[in-house]
Amino acid sequence: MPTNSNSQETGARSAVSEPSYLPSRNRDRRVQIVRALLEEQCHRKLVLREMGKVVSLSPWRLAHLFKSEIGMSPQRYLTRVRLQRARQSLESGFLPVREIAASVGIPNPSQFTKRFKAAYGTTPVEYRKAYLRLDVAKENVDGFAAKEIYK
Repeated sequence: MPTNSNSQETGARSAVSEPSYLPSRNRDRRVQIVRALLEEQCHRKLVLREMGKVVSLSPWRLAHLFKSEIGMSPQRYLTRVRLQRARQSLESGFLPVREIAASVGIPNPSQFTKRFKAAYGTTPVEYRKAYLRLDVAKENVDGFAAKEIYK
């Protein structure tokens, strides 16, 4: 069986846990540092000037380089990370939406709801209800539906 160099590259890329929406190319280390900062500090208010200082780039140069490497602006990437974390929190816990929004760095609940709906097509409350309905429908304990157990 001939070895395909594309399959080797794909295997190497899949070993690194990078989001699938990122273009595949050599990465600038400064962009990767900023990306890691955004992912680790998504709950903070991060300004382009502050991110640029971390990697010794002007805000404009960082924005240009980040967009050419990642395919979106640093602020859009930050919003995406925040919304993904919020979605995970909605799926895994019962914190109020207001607390989840604040914990991911979007303290205004109406802005959070607006951004979440734009990204996922539903409000955070509707998303949680739909997700929990799916979980409850899947879980049966000794033939009893989860609803019956919690009555």
